[in-house]
Amino acid sequence: MTCRPFVVTLSHQLGSGAAVVGQKLAERLGVPCLDREILFQVAEKLNLAEAELAGREQRLSSFWQSFGRLVAMTDPAASLTADRYVPSDRELFQMECDTISRIAEKSNAIFIGRCGRFILRGHPCQVSVLLHADLPARAQRLAALYRLSHGDAVKLAENNDRERAAYIQTFTRQNWLDARLYDLCLNTSTLGLDRVVEAIQACVAARTA
Repeated sequence: MTCRPFVVTLSHQLGSGAAVVGQKLAERLGVPCLDREILFQVAEKLNLAEAELAGREQRLSSFWQSFGRLVAMTDPAASLTADRYVPSDRELFQMECDTISRIAEKSNAIFIGRCGRFILRGHPCQVSVLLHADLPARAQRLAALYRLSHGDAVKLAENNDRERAAYIQTFTRQNWLDARLYDLCLNTSTLGLDRVVEAIQACVAARTA
């Protein structure tokens, strides 16, 4: 029986190449790959300018570490004014849940991070994927992307792992590195990004046949 619409959720370690995998997979499947677009929709609800969001996002090592970081995207002085609503971490998480769920109900899509696997756990046609990589490969990619020293890139990856684990544990009560939670767990540093894309595409084809 054909399963439509389908969604692919890409959980990932920082530096594992998820953005590249997501875009390549989107091109092959002809579906949108959604990452910062989710944040932009939430930002609109919070009356934050897209330009401000993008600028702040580039200054952070990993913007999606915690939705609570959205508060830091505003002027600290302005955020204390009476007419500025500052949502809680739970409220921000729920806003992203609602946005992701609404999109998944209507169309095929690829979602990068943001607890997509957990949010869409009841979706009838989800392919859940965990992308991970060896630390040296992650550090090399991060060093090139953010122009960091190797040591700083290693620290960035390790800090991100800790923050991501704490965040996901808080909102899902799950260990996000538990392989049993996913349809596929792929090491991008040993397989290479193109083979990872092919593996996910094959899984989608089998799931939707």
